[in-house]
Amino acid sequence: MMPGQIPDLLMTAGSLPSVGPLAGIPATTLTDQLKLAELYSLGAVLSPLILNRQAKRPFDVSQSESDDDEERKKRRREKNKVAAARCRNRRKERTDLLQKESERLETLNSDLKSQIEELKSERQQLIVMLNLHRPTCIVRTDSVKSPESDQRSEQSD
Repeated sequence: MMPGQIPDLLMTAGSLPSVGPLAGIPATTLTDQLKLAELYSLGAVLSPLILNRQAKRPFDVSQSESDDDEERKKRRREKNKVAAARCRNRRKERTDLLQKESERLETLNSDLKSQIEELKSERQQLIVMLNLHRPTCIVRTDSVKSPESDQRSEQSD
């Protein structure tokens, strides 16, 4: 058949070059089937697809919602894990800082106590030196305190 020629109406669909899978079906049968296909065949074929799509949609929605929920839970767990680690690190740093501060204060306290002992010792030595110097001193003895007078004044307070 030449391009532009009108096909013979009695020609079968199988003899048409462009209708491969329909080979051997007469043209009238093909047209009748196409007309009926709109009403029955296609409707019957499409309706299960539509029903399936509708049936799957709630399942897909619930599945996607559960996937979203799982993803949210996973993200929340991950955030919580990071926050907990950060909190533990801060608590550890704070504990270390307080421990170092405590050690520093204990050292300072010890140093101050030893300094107090040194000053007490130095005071005692100065009092002894003053008492040794008293007999040779011309200064009035009323203004100089002796260890005995110190002890008496402390007891009277």
